[in-house]
Amino acid sequence: MKKQLTTIKSLSIFILLNIAINAPSSAQEGSDIWLGDLTLNPNPSISNLMQISDNEQYTNQPYFFDNNHLYFTQALNTDDATQMDIFVHRIRENQSKNVSNSSESEYSATPLPYDEGMSVIRVDDSGKQALWELSSAGEPMRNLLPAIEPVGYQVWLNANELLLFVLGEPHTLQRADINQLNSAGMVIDDNIGASLYQFANSDWFLYTRADAGNFSMLKAYHRKTGKIQDIMPMPEGIQYFSVTPSGYVITSDGQQLLAYPLMLEQGTLVIGNAWQKVDIEGTACASGISRTAISPQGDKIALVCARTLRTDVMP
Repeated sequence: MKKQLTTIKSLSIFILLNIAINAPSSAQEGSDIWLGDLTLNPNPSISNLMQISDNEQYTNQPYFFDNNHLYFTQALNTDDATQMDIFVHRIRENQSKNVSNSSESEYSATPLPYDEGMSVIRVDDSGKQALWELSSAGEPMRNLLPAIEPVGYQVWLNANELLLFVLGEPHTLQRADINQLNSAGMVIDDNIGASLYQFANSDWFLYTRADAGNFSMLKAYHRKTGKIQDIMPMPEGIQYFSVTPSGYVITSDGQQLLAYPLMLEQGTLVIGNAWQKVDIEGTACASGISRTAISPQGDKIALVCARTLRTDVMP
């Protein structure tokens, strides 16, 4: 029975890994997280990049909880299977620590809007992939939405409601309320990508939806009115992005980073001029960038880079 449960658990992990980074084949490859300084004006650029993880397996899903704490998901080898835990990197101290350190697998850490803990995607021994609350010390507290699974990603709309990326055929964007434990989520859209972000402290929340061919449309959902707005087509093959506090959408085509300014005018999102290449100082991440995260002040950026052989020593 234990072997069967481990197989189910590993299958759930495999499903989530295959949506976690751009290229399907790269889910089997190692990745590391680099941290750098982000400048947007007069030209987008990244400097002072430093590698903060050194793992031969999967390291991904960075999220700044504040300007000093960057959370991420990292793979660990166990006797039965590959397990995922939530880590935190303290930027000023340049130290990383395993936060969840459990017998289950946890992904996609996001700060709670009502407490000091975090919401995560947790895979239990039965293979159920659900949204859980963890304390700030990483202790599991409760299943926040037991009627909805398998959940892949989440973004909080307010103190009790979220938008969820729910895996399926097709993947769906769902709105759910943690005060309604036995209710299914309300489907907002389908064929969506895995990135969910609030736009610049507004009532708009950004996501992507598969469009024609190999292109995705960047879309926005208004949490008060329920309105959905088409923003602009994403570059070919791209569904992952992050958003700066000043309104720049930043994405990667696998090799280079691109930035695009969005503005809020009279309650409507308005696009800027064109995609701009983000210059990266040095040769870090030359093997490919899959995902990004931006700090609350907008001056730091985390890059998920394809695994390369280290030529230096971690400080």
